[in-house]
Amino acid sequence: MHYSAIKRKIVKRIDKLCCQPIEVFVFHAVSDSFDPALNKQVDWSSSTEFKQRILSFKQQYTFISLDEAYHCLHRDLTRQKKLAVLTCDDGFASILSILPFLEHEQVPITLFINPKYLDGTSIRTGYATAPKYITQNQLFALKSNLTSIGMHGYEHLDATKQTPEEFAESVDKCINILSSHPRYIPFFAYTWGNHNDTTDRILAEKNIVPVLCDGGATRRYYNGISRKPIDTQYLQSELVNSLIR
Repeated sequence: MHYSAIKRKIVKRIDKLCCQPIEVFVFHAVSDSFDPALNKQVDWSSSTEFKQRILSFKQQYTFISLDEAYHCLHRDLTRQKKLAVLTCDDGFASILSILPFLEHEQVPITLFINPKYLDGTSIRTGYATAPKYITQNQLFALKSNLTSIGMHGYEHLDATKQTPEEFAESVDKCINILSSHPRYIPFFAYTWGNHNDTTDRILAEKNIVPVLCDGGATRRYYNGISRKPIDTQYLQSELVNSLIR
């Protein structure tokens, strides 16, 4: 075994003993009621359930921003405090209704955006009708220090099914549109968490941090930040699967 691989295994074992993992949570759509024309059950939460979940998390964790978590994962030799990060994918307009609550609770959030849908007219496949997305004007009006803006691909496409050139172009389009936002951060959340060595290499060349959706927690930064969904239906399906197992 190569020396660097041995060293990494030793460091990971030490981390498990000395470092509390940083939990990074992801959700998608939040609204008072479910609309099958605009939402999918698997990535939707009711406003009431979402607020209850965040208040419950606040009793267990100290919420920090994704950027802060990234630096903690690099520099912390030990970590006894339980830290958590909140992220939201896709940029559905419904998130605007929950931001005042998060501001009141002083919970930072990172919104991962697909810039193509900021025009308010482009249609994403897989929905009965076009979901309502945050518009570019609404996005650039978000200037709270508790809100940061990251990338989710120009369109909501599987990065592993794009050619390297297509993926690189998608990333460049994201940068061109989003980097002028005062709260932009160079983090890229893979759609459905799908990635490979090629996509990781392209992000590394552009100095962009990859963010996954693999259900894990992160103790130390290596080549990506793990996340776990907290959408209502996802949690229910995980509970069912755990009972079956």
